[in-house]
Amino acid sequence: MSWLGPPLDQEQRDVLEVVARVLADVSPGDTDALALARKRLADLGLWTVGVPEELGGGGAGWSTTALVIERLSRTAPELGIACAHAHAAALALGGSAHGELLAGLHAAETELVIVESAAPHVVLRRQATRVDGRIERLDAFTVDEAGVVVLGDSAVMLAPSALRVASRLRTTGLDSFQTAAVAVDGRPGDDVVTLSAPASLVRAQLLGGTAAVAAGIAGAAFDAAAAYARSRHQFGGPISALPAVRRLLEDQALRTANLLRALLADAPDPLGATAIAREGCDAALSVADAALQVHGGYGYLKEYPAERFVRDAVSLGAFLGSSSLVSILQI
Repeated sequence: MSWLGPPLDQEQRDVLEVVARVLADVSPGDTDALALARKRLADLGLWTVGVPEELGGGGAGWSTTALVIERLSRTAPELGIACAHAHAAALALGGSAHGELLAGLHAAETELVIVESAAPHVVLRRQATRVDGRIERLDAFTVDEAGVVVLGDSAVMLAPSALRVASRLRTTGLDSFQTAAVAVDGRPGDDVVTLSAPASLVRAQLLGGTAAVAAGIAGAAFDAAAAYARSRHQFGGPISALPAVRRLLEDQALRTANLLRALLADAPDPLGATAIAREGCDAALSVADAALQVHGGYGYLKEYPAERFVRDAVSLGAFLGSSSLVSILQI
């Protein structure tokens, strides 16, 4: 795998080498291999490597956290998204009051998905004795067992006991995820818990992680396009020597490099994270589309990864459109 971003220090290079070893036998869509990879990453302390040490995480800086999510997303964006959600959910849970849930997150045994209460696909009503409504799209490795953290002016956690799968959905990409419409019916203090962590910080962490997922899709798409262009021969040489193909690859390499530099420059803040996440999703789709062009007609065949990169980039953009809204309603 190539690296188009800024120079890495030795510790970061060591982390990437470990991640590469964990992912060596993982292929997209292989749910058993993905589950094993999550467990191995958790055992190595990498699944929540960027969660503060006082919350039981690895305490790594943002750049290392983003690198891990980016590398996971090159192989399986679903893995990167779940890792990003685990980091954001750990911040939402906060201190010792939720120690058991935090332990489950660190061990990759608990899945908490972050959604926005203001998103069009989320309709929740809070009454004195219950919270009910519907989440029209929930993506998770196992939607039947996942909990939800709803971000509004504050953060509210819905336990799996408050959720019921209403219907299964098909999506364009992110094939390893289960996607469903979920009915919500829970009682405050039991199935529904208000969290004390600032929702803005949780949101920024998640959006930064989304940008890292986008960078992973872009990087994998560029690598596939460059490798194909070197191996595919026409007119007496590799198509990478053709001026149009060379310019296309150079443009997408530059776009990927710019995204990585912006991503690793600073820890995510609420305003900056929204911008970099949007730029990331745009870049992922652009680079994936260019990879499809380089492959020509072969790019539409499932034997080649180009079509999957496009589908995953489209689904990631749909996720961002439903989860990065600035106007937040409190449930």
